[in-house]
Order: sequence, then structure tokens, then C-alpha cells
Amino acid sequence: MAVLQRFFQVSCLILIISMLLSIINKKSVPLAQSLFKTSVTTSSRSFFFGSGSGPGSSSSASSGSSSGSGSSSSSSWSSSKSYSSTSAQSANASVPPATSSTASLNYDTALTTFTHYNVAVAYQPKDRKPSTNLFKKRNREVPALNSPSGEDNLFVSNQTKDGSIAVGVADGVGGWSEAGYDSSAISRELCASIKYAFEKEYDTQNSITPKDLLVEAFRDVTFSEKVEIGGTTACLGIFTPDKKLKVANLGDSWCGLFRDYKLIHETNFQTHNFNTPYQLAKIPQHILKQAELEGRRYIIDSPLMADEYTWNLQKNDIVMFATDGVTDNVVPQDIEIFLKDNLEDRADKDAKLDVVTNKFVKEVVKVSKDSNFPSAFAQELSRITGQKYLGGKEDDITVVLVKVL
Repeated sequence: MAVLQRFFQVSCLILIISMLLSIINKKSVPLAQSLFKTSVTTSSRSFFFGSGSGPGSSSSASSGSSSGSGSSSSSSWSSSKSYSSTSAQSANASVPPATSSTASLNYDTALTTFTHYNVAVAYQPKDRKPSTNLFKKRNREVPALNSPSGEDNLFVSNQTKDGSIAVGVADGVGGWSEAGYDSSAISRELCASIKYAFEKEYDTQNSITPKDLLVEAFRDVTFSEKVEIGGTTACLGIFTPDKKLKVANLGDSWCGLFRDYKLIHETNFQTHNFNTPYQLAKIPQHILKQAELEGRRYIIDSPLMADEYTWNLQKNDIVMFATDGVTDNVVPQDIEIFLKDNLEDRADKDAKLDVVTNKFVKEVVKVSKDSNFPSAFAQELSRITGQKYLGGKEDDITVVLVKVL
């Protein structure tokens, strides 16, 4: 009798534990699922700012194709890289103000008016806590805690003699910070090198392409003492006075062209598999050799692998460059609605482009902290796993918004 009673108690305990695990699995994402190797495929999803709890109605995500030379962009919105922060937080959590100051060294002001284009920038790093890793490099803390844009960075060039400009974003791979390295260094120096190369060479070599700039800048980074180790994505474009935009994209940062507040062209995400974007990397030989001995390898992609696009522009077009802190949370329909609500029928819309950009970043930060928001990342994870997940995905968020004059 005692044996049966003990068996019954153990069975009840197992049942209770199973039920608890089932509930937890529906509310938070198991760590093992961040290691899935499933290739990302296109999916359809649609939801909007302020949607509250639960997904919105599903519809086909906007897509575009390149006009002129370059690769065609025809993918629907899909999720991307880092999986470092999916903890549930209250939708009413305090949201720090988005930054649109001159904190970055790679641009001059939050709003710049050029001859043919207005350019606004805004960014907000995610909340970071000091690492508890006991094996930090030289036992010191060197993550992106002191970077105004976290591991993201951006650049806005000065205007060339013919009226051309170059802009772009980059997203440093965060894993290196856990070992005590500065994950923001490579994205920051890459953006600085691209800006420098464009301003130095474009007036005499206006046939230079964004991919050319990326190749040259990454070569400089590999020899730079400012970058010890790291990896980064990159998405950059050259705007010319004849209203053409050439774009190069490597990884899962993003560029989209909006006309009449509808997305008509966008870049494809480049990923090796789920959560693993293409990335430019600088890794010392001794670390590579040690990894080889242990049967491991690091992702080191070439800037020559960047996709290229050429798009024709029209007056009042809006072009957005964004890191995956944006695209892991919202989809093109969200951006379309936001731009229409905040730019259409406003007499001061040109002068307030920086205000709109700053507001957009704040809205994305807000939903990234909302445990009930049906983010792009949560919906992609739901599609892959067959389980329902909700919640925004906290990350560094960086945006460059360009309006055609």
C-alpha cells in the first residue's frame, strides 16, 4: 500500500512539472531553440503598432524588385540574427528616449539638408547589464556599454561636388562582448572607413559603387589597431543627383524604398541559416587555429558577397536604412502606416524629418519591450517551431531616413 501511495505521489509530481513546463514553453523561448539550423524562408505576416495582445490578421508582406542593374529583391519579411534578449517585459515599461544627437562620430547632425536629399538619423541601444562571464578577456569589461548606439553604427557622408551622398548602417555581432571584447568597434570603424573612402574618392571616381566602398573599407578595418576582433553586417547606399540609388547589403540589416508611403523595393536578408546572417569578420589567427583544433569554425564572409541593387527615385520618396532591431520587431506594413500617419499632409514634414525618425525609433523600442506584441521574430519562431510565441525582441535600433527633394 505504501508503495502504491508513493507511486501515486511521484506520478502527480511529474504531471505537475510537465504542466508547468508546458506553460513556460508557451510564454518564453527555450534556449535550445536559439540554436536551430533551419534555413529562413519567406513568410506572410502583418501586424501594426499598438496592436496589443495577439497577432493581427495575416497578409502578404510587401516586397520589391530592383530596377536597373543589380539583384532582384523579392523576399517577404523574415527574421534575422541575434537571439540575445527575448525576455518578457511589461508593455508599460519605461522606454528611454531615442537618440538623435551628434554622439556618433560618423555623421554631423540629426537632420542634414543636402541639395537633393534630406537625411535624418536616430538610434537607441538596448538595455545592457555588465557581463557576469568569469572568463572575460583580462578580467575587464569592454562591451558596447559606452557606445551611444550599442553594437550598431551608422554614417552620413558630406555631399560631393556633384551633389551625391552616401549613407548606411552596420550591426556588430554581440557575442564577442561576452568574452570581454568591444563588439561595437568593428561596426563603428567600418562606417567611418566607408564615409572616409566615399568623401575621398567619389569626386574623382564617380563610378565607384557601394560594394567597392565596402571592399575598401573592410580592408582598412582588417589592418586597423582600433578593431581587435569582431563581426558586422553592413547596408549602405549612394544617392546621386539624377535621383538614382545604388545599394549594397551584406547580412540582415535592411534598406527599403517607399513611394506614396508604400514599400516598392527592398533588400533581401542574407543568412546562412536561422539566426546566422552573413557577416564581415576580423578574427586573429591564433583564435582561428584554436577553433580549428577544436573542430569549430567562425563565419567570415567576403564583402564581395554583398547583394547590389539600383533603384530609380522620385520626388518625395522615402528611403529607410535600418538594423535588425527594427526588422525583428516590425514589418513593412507597420512602417507604411507610420510614415503615412506622420508625414502625409504636413506642411512642415521636411523640417520635421528628424522628429519623425526619432519618434519611429521610440515606437520600435516600445514594442520591443512589449511581451504581448506579435513581433516579426516571434512570428518567424512560431512558424519554425509550430508553437505560438509572442513578444518583442530587444536589440539595438538604428535608422537612417532619407527623403528625396
